[in-house]
Amino acid sequence: MALELFTKLPLGGVDRRALVNLLATEGPQTARDDLAKVRSTLSTRGSGVRDGACVLLLGGSNGILRSLAIQLLFAERVPVFAVHYDSEKLQVGPHHARAITDAAKEQGIDATFVNADATSPETIASVVAQLKSRYRAVHLVNGIAAGATKRYAQHGPTQVPDLDVAFDSVRQIPDFSSWEKIRKVGLVQVEVATEQDIERTNKFMGRSTDPWADALAEAGLLVANESLVAFADYEFEPTDPVYAMGPLAGAKLLQRESLARIRAAHNVRTTRLCYPPMATTAIGAIPGGLLKFAGSAELMLRAGTYKSLAALAADSIPAFRPEFTDEALYLDLAYKAVRPGFDALVADISADNLRDKLRTVIGHAGL
Repeated sequence: MALELFTKLPLGGVDRRALVNLLATEGPQTARDDLAKVRSTLSTRGSGVRDGACVLLLGGSNGILRSLAIQLLFAERVPVFAVHYDSEKLQVGPHHARAITDAAKEQGIDATFVNADATSPETIASVVAQLKSRYRAVHLVNGIAAGATKRYAQHGPTQVPDLDVAFDSVRQIPDFSSWEKIRKVGLVQVEVATEQDIERTNKFMGRSTDPWADALAEAGLLVANESLVAFADYEFEPTDPVYAMGPLAGAKLLQRESLARIRAAHNVRTTRLCYPPMATTAIGAIPGGLLKFAGSAELMLRAGTYKSLAALAADSIPAFRPEFTDEALYLDLAYKAVRPGFDALVADISADNLRDKLRTVIGHAGL
């Protein structure tokens, strides 16, 4: 059966006018409830972060870096300073930030969130000055996700299979809690990126680590053989029709080049934190992303290898230990193991067989 074309709407088509009131009334309590739920599952992994040091997180206000901040603060008791740019009225990130900050203050742990453009020279200067006044060393993790989910001109436009999924209006993440939230399986259009799209993606996702690393080093906060500089990576398949053939891949390649330069220039540890696709706000914007998450999660759940965001965050902690010097920390091995099975799973996907193909993941409580 041929799949029908549908339009992939931001946040699954949530009404923006209603969103303002909904976030104002429900955002604070939802953020506190979600934090309490995650905190009840935490256990210490032993970060090895030394006294007087903190972890600086860029981006990721509603994805893996938020989970990493929670693990660092409440399980490892490591100070965290985070910079991300969210709308106070339209995005849930500021509510999560306040919930985390308030809880950390109650526990006597230093947590600071700055809502600002992390690529702005003014933001970098201001934050580095604050860090210099409070800490002797900084570990930097870049998780900025602000790129064009399009293709390079040489590849042309295309269409890819995807799921039309309703989003949780407050949490702003795709909702896989029940079949009522899965509206259809179909095709979505992938457009060609403009030069402006490419440059903006490179600015935010490709070159954004360098100015921070250089400014921190100049301030004496990147300590040789101690500080870690890392970014949240996705090891895309060369045949991926969206990620591998557009600005997202180009930006990741620039990031990898920047880590090599930073390591040589500042004599610090660098690594890539390689994560699988997860049910975050960001993946909902990528054509084919929701199907990739649901299909791969389905196969990992069947195999007993699926891990939640909180579990992946906890597994990230070894990267901060002084003895860790690997080029990458592969937190995506279970995902890579099911990739061939995913291709087979979705090859003939249709409305008729969708419930059988995704019989485990939809409604699963551990996502």
